[in-house]
Amino acid sequence: MNTGNVAIWLDLIAEELAEHDPDHADVFRANAAAAKEVIASLTGELEAILEPVSAAPLVMFHDAYGYMADQFGLNIAGTISLGDAVAPGAQRLTELRADLAEDGAVCIFPEVNHSSRYIDVVVEGTGVRVGRELDPAGVMLEPGADLYPTLMRNLAQAIAECVTG
Repeated sequence: MNTGNVAIWLDLIAEELAEHDPDHADVFRANAAAAKEVIASLTGELEAILEPVSAAPLVMFHDAYGYMADQFGLNIAGTISLGDAVAPGAQRLTELRADLAEDGAVCIFPEVNHSSRYIDVVVEGTGVRVGRELDPAGVMLEPGADLYPTLMRNLAQAIAECVTG
C-alpha cells in the first residue's frame, strides 16, 4: 500500500525473472522501468487526491493501511479490528466509540469480505460518516496490469469522497 515499495519490488522481481530466464532479461527490465513510470505518475495523482483530506481522522476496518497512511500523511484514528483473524468484542467496540468521540473521527470505512455490523454499532448515535466499502486486496477488481493503480485510486477516491461529504 506504499507506491515506493512497489517501485522497489518491480526491480527485484525483474532481476529475479532475468536470473531464471536470461534470454528475456531485457524485456523484464524494460517492463519494470515502464511500470515504475506508471507508479510515479500514480503517486502524484494519489498525493493530489489525499493531501486536502489528510488531516481528517479516519477509522478503518483493520490495520491494513499503515503504509498508505505513512506515505500520504493520512490520520488513522483507529481500527475496528486489531487483525484479520480477530473479531472485535464488545469491549473493543466500546473503547473505539469513546476514542472516536475524543478524536473527532470524520469517516469510518467498511471493507469487502468483512461484516458491516461492527460499523453500524460503532457509528450509531454519532456524526461519523460511513464511507464506501474499501477493497485493499483488490478482490473485487479484474486481474491485470491496471489492478494496482485501480486499487490505489479507488481507495484514495473513497477516502476523499467521504471526508469531503
